[in-house]
Amino acid sequence: MYFNKKVIQRAMPIYIGYLFLGLACGILGQQAHIAPIEAFIMSILAYSGSGQFICIAMMLDQASLFSILVTNFMVSLRYMFFSTAMYPHIKNCSLPYSILFGQNITDETFAVNLDSFERDKEWDVHQGLALGFSPCLVWASANFIGCTAAAWLNPPTELVSYILVAMFLGIWSGYLHDTALLIAGILGGILSVVLSFYVPFKLHIVLATLIVSAAACWYEVKLSAEQKAKAAEKEAR
Repeated sequence: MYFNKKVIQRAMPIYIGYLFLGLACGILGQQAHIAPIEAFIMSILAYSGSGQFICIAMMLDQASLFSILVTNFMVSLRYMFFSTAMYPHIKNCSLPYSILFGQNITDETFAVNLDSFERDKEWDVHQGLALGFSPCLVWASANFIGCTAAAWLNPPTELVSYILVAMFLGIWSGYLHDTALLIAGILGGILSVVLSFYVPFKLHIVLATLIVSAAACWYEVKLSAEQKAKAAEKEAR
């Protein structure tokens, strides 16, 4: 791992974002009776901002362990694809180094690292690992500070809820240009609310996500097949 000025410059926007989100996550963790040191360790071992927020929010709602695990598994599946896309750049590393590199992949570090590998010939895996690991320390430290401060200040849970909703709306806003994903998100929310009256232990969230995701995948496959058929028909003419 090689930490230098270039790493700091490219990771600075991530540091700033993780600082404020980490503080909010720490405050939410304190509301769920998580100790500051537990929040820090959780942030290191389960390095997933959205996953950690979801886990704590579901703990506050007294969701079942199974529901929490399945929901986080689904939310974190994207990291498998991120790691696969990053493999050509780290394939010559040892297995322990590759595991450590993969552990520190998030949406933001993946985007910055991939761009750096493709555009900067001097960018290597050591700088890439530093770019992934240093934001993790910022995130974990912010969680620790937020959790510690919340124990003294005792902020209202409603304030944290607004922060949490704002964060997820911010994440979702990146997909507003895609009509299919926009419709899937709205339908998923509506279906989750409807199922909440019939499905116990917060499993309605998992069930709604599975149903809408499956329907969206089916639609994408069908649309792709139709487009290929039309393209083949045009070529035939």
